[in-house]
Amino acid sequence: MEKVLMAIIAEEITNLVEKENLLPKNHFGGRPGCTTMDAIHLLVHHIKSAWQKDKVASILFLDVEGAFSNAVTERVIHNLIR
Repeated sequence: MEKVLMAIIAEEITNLVEKENLLPKNHFGGRPGCTTMDAIHLLVHHIKSAWQKDKVASILFLDVEGAFSNAVTERVIHNLIR
């Protein structure tokens, strides 16, 4: 019963976030209708745009989920407050 309730709540939150446009257009994770290929196309577009202007494009990928599972919660909160 708990899983069903959580799924319903998650669906409602997703609908509300999309309806109110609370996420930036370039946020793809967990959004309905947004695929990995959409994110790759946007990334390639930014890289090619930089190249056309004789600039360099750099990318930094972070494993946030992996990082926070090992973080000391109290220290993260302290740093956020600072």
